[in-house]
Amino acid sequence: MKTHIISCETIKQEVEKAMLQTGCEYPVSWIESGLHNVPDKLRGKLQETLDCLDAGRVLLVMGYCGNSVLGLETRNFELIIPRADDCITLMLGSLDARKKHDRTYFLTKGWLEGERNIYEEYKYTVAKYGLEQGKEIMNMMLEHYEYLGIINTGVGGFDELCEQAKKIADDLGLSIKTIEATDMWINKALTGPWEDGEFHIIPCNTVIEHGHLS
Repeated sequence: MKTHIISCETIKQEVEKAMLQTGCEYPVSWIESGLHNVPDKLRGKLQETLDCLDAGRVLLVMGYCGNSVLGLETRNFELIIPRADDCITLMLGSLDARKKHDRTYFLTKGWLEGERNIYEEYKYTVAKYGLEQGKEIMNMMLEHYEYLGIINTGVGGFDELCEQAKKIADDLGLSIKTIEATDMWINKALTGPWEDGEFHIIPCNTVIEHGHLS
């Protein structure tokens, strides 16, 4: 079956690593990372991308991302979606694995390189309001977080990321910890089997509703 992948630029290195590991050679459409901050725009871009594809199966290698997959319409293809709320859960392997890291703001190299990451938000806020007020605003935004969790996905220069993260954690008033990712779920998203407990299989000519994601 002719197959196409759609994934997010934020996890591009992780997906490309998985493709090498699995021997997957399907074509990929990359979605701009900053769209995750605006689910309606992300949904629009996803639908636009889907509408341009000539495939019998599409692998959406990313999470729900603010329920941006709701309302998407398949055409003459089935759509495979991981049962993951976002790409962090996808890289950690399960929601249970994510829940082990309470009060943690997660960071990877891909997120740090994104145009609207938390540190860029911090620098913007400090530049606009001054250091003291800017820090107060960020403390309010991050009041439910205690840790900056640096995810080691095996790509992107982890030692360099850790050095950058030390500065970020200090400025944001968070403690730093490292977390090991797993390739398991992303690899399976590329190759199957797409078991019901881990993936949704959306049939052709279907508008995705809440019931499809339960």
